[in-house]
Amino acid sequence: MKIKLITAIVTIASLFVAFSFSNEASAKKVSGNITWYNGVGKKGADGKRLGHWDAATKMGFDVPKKGTKLRVRTKAKPHKVITVYKYDVGRLPNAVLDVSPKAFRALGYKTSKGIVKGYYTY
Repeated sequence: MKIKLITAIVTIASLFVAFSFSNEASAKKVSGNITWYNGVGKKGADGKRLGHWDAATKMGFDVPKKGTKLRVRTKAKPHKVITVYKYDVGRLPNAVLDVSPKAFRALGYKTSKGIVKGYYTY
């Protein structure tokens, strides 16, 4: 009886520990599509008025803290690297990161392309 009780307590404690970290950032490198949105001048989810170098991460997928510096790289040529800061979140059905039109162009693509494969690290 005591062994079953101890096993149950250990199981419950380990589940509690596992779920208590679910709101932390899930990765240091996140791969997927990068898109653009015109949020410049609007208020982001983190309460900051968004600038050209602010970005939105995918809601519930990866949750870095507000203001986190994200290094963004493309997988296709021209292999540009930019730095943006996480100050917004969004549903982003086809992407892991949304950047401003200026940041998207800094990656080496016209906004008419709309989407590019890449990743960000932090």
